[in-house]
Amino acid sequence: MVSKEQQIQDLLKARIRRLLTVAELAIPEGRFHPFRKIVLDEFGRSGFGKDLERVFRGKTHSGE
Repeated sequence: MVSKEQQIQDLLKARIRRLLTVAELAIPEGRFHPFRKIVLDEFGRSGFGKDLERVFRGKTHSGE
């Protein structure tokens, strides 16, 4: 059985892929790659993924 946390991650990944596809069409190539990196950092394991883990593990953000 897939956890709620994993279900949320999977839903988010699908939307990130769509966002990046649209952005790739709209943003000049030289600017797209930095944008892609920021999006993946913010919504990946080091960003939103950590936040989501904290929520599901009952931990709170310190300093925010």
